[in-house]
Amino acid sequence: MDLRMDEKKLYYQQVLTVWEGFCHLHTELYDLTCDEYLTLLSSDVDKLETMLPLKEEIIGRIGALEAERAHLIERLNRSNLFSEDIVKSGDLLHAFGEIDQLAGLPALKNLNSLLIDIIHRIQDQNKKNQMFLNKAMLSLREVKQGFTGKKTFTTYGADGMTRANGR
Repeated sequence: MDLRMDEKKLYYQQVLTVWEGFCHLHTELYDLTCDEYLTLLSSDVDKLETMLPLKEEIIGRIGALEAERAHLIERLNRSNLFSEDIVKSGDLLHAFGEIDQLAGLPALKNLNSLLIDIIHRIQDQNKKNQMFLNKAMLSLREVKQGFTGKKTFTTYGADGMTRANGR
């Protein structure tokens, strides 16, 4: 029985390492997303162009870590250490809940809460960035219309799609 608990603890440490990686990479992505907003505000298109490959690289590293998490879950399911198969991250947290509590400091639970918080912040910042871009595109359209002398009114149809009516 002690051997199985030692094996669970080894897997627990691997899960912690993956979650720490997720937190680190998502923090990098959040910081870059905030920098992206400041760059949008300053209209520095050149800097913005250099930021996009960095975001793609971080997202790629998150994808690689996600693949590692999936592989770890497969190994855990093959080990038969737990009575039920682990399908998703919540199952993984539940499976290691006992070990997490025995550690004195629920590291996995805390890392997961931190990760969720960071992801929500990224989503909120992305919304701000998108709103800024939408306003900028609208302003550019109005400037363009001012130069051409053609005023276009945009309306929404019943299907939610925009329709332009020129004058």
